Amino acid sequence: MLNDLHKHLSKTKLLPPGSKILVAVSGGVDSVALLSLLSALADQYRWKLSVAHYNHGMRPDASIDAMLVGSLADQYGHPFYMGKYEYSDFSEAALRKSRYDFLELIRRDTGYDYVVTAHHNNDFLETAIFNTIRGADREGMVALKSRRGNIIRPLLVFSKSELIVYANLLKLPYREDGSNNDVGYSRNFVRNILLPHASVKYKNFHHNMNRRLANLTDVNIKINAGLSRLADQMVDYEDESSIQLDGQQFANLPAVVQKSLLVFLIKRLQPSHSLSRTNIAKAVKFVETSSSGSKMPLPGGLHLVNTYDKFVITSESQNYSENTNDTLHVLSVKKPFKNDLFKVAINTDSRIGIKIPNQKLYVRYRQAGDRVGPVGMEGTKKLQDIFVDAKIPRHIRSHWPIVVTASNEIVWVPNLVKNRKFFENTADNYQYLTCEVI
Repeated sequence: MLNDLHKHLSKTKLLPPGSKILVAVSGGVDSVALLSLLSALADQYRWKLSVAHYNHGMRPDASIDAMLVGSLADQYGHPFYMGKYEYSDFSEAALRKSRYDFLELIRRDTGYDYVVTAHHNNDFLETAIFNTIRGADREGMVALKSRRGNIIRPLLVFSKSELIVYANLLKLPYREDGSNNDVGYSRNFVRNILLPHASVKYKNFHHNMNRRLANLTDVNIKINAGLSRLADQMVDYEDESSIQLDGQQFANLPAVVQKSLLVFLIKRLQPSHSLSRTNIAKAVKFVETSSSGSKMPLPGGLHLVNTYDKFVITSESQNYSENTNDTLHVLSVKKPFKNDLFKVAINTDSRIGIKIPNQKLYVRYRQAGDRVGPVGMEGTKKLQDIFVDAKIPRHIRSHWPIVVTASNEIVWVPNLVKNRKFFENTADNYQYLTCEVI
């Protein structure tokens, strides 16, 4: 088995040489076998290993597990970290979250690269069935992956029985957690009732199920590639906290594609996010029926915002407040203006950019009462109305660069409007401005 793991790691590059690895060890046969395997390969891969144990506090003898894991860490010569659950909610979800929070805290504080867990192929099948019963989508059925962020699961290709045989051959000490037999927990019911019965009733159940899930993984990759191409056509703007898409194009998609694309974009913004069928249906209905300015909360701190014919998925609703930055940027050839959305520059090449009479120019953000006399029109127009007519989303307006003179007169609002006073005038000297959307 050690040789098989070496081949698997060499092929997948899951744990690169020189990595600093925090091994999650419960004291059960799976994690004890994992610790033994990684310790045996540590010198060859130049890994630095540490051991972490989390006491869920559900059994009176849980401290014996902690002592076993501590002694194993000492035996292998690895640092040892231990945490304990201190809350009253003993639901599966609460225990799991607390355990992973502890592991991530230790990993981050110690500067380690990865947390490695002992999930194996039986866990993979168990998760697929468990999530299917809960109504998971195509992604949820294959949610247990060998890599998820900083969490690595190198044993997914091995069965539980292989780990037991390995541990027994090496006479490794391990503890059996009696709570794993309590079928009152949903996962235990799947593990101890459904999977064994399926294996008895259906020949080659494990093999066939693994093959079908592998096929589903390939299908997911192809579907997501198609959704990515579709998103490229429909997404107008994207940063680390927001995605803006064209509402009209979205409305023209078939309902099943709408749901898939919305989930795809939400997970692109927040990879760990999960939406129920009800959440997805409400979100699609909001996109189809809401009026401009409407906002809908989503689980996980996200919001859907309707801004004219655009829809924004955002994790920072405060992005829709005014930008209070009143800095005046002096524009020069050597000092272009730049923010997260735009870059405004004076260009020395007369073939590129717009032509403006030579004078000192500044860049600022919009101010109350801003007006401009657009080229081709008489009189002036409120800048607010120009933004509205152009259907510029509210959260972008206050970050739009405004080019002004020393007397604070608007010269140019890039990509929107030019002041006729400067563009219908003749002058001896000109400068050339460009605006790049980043």
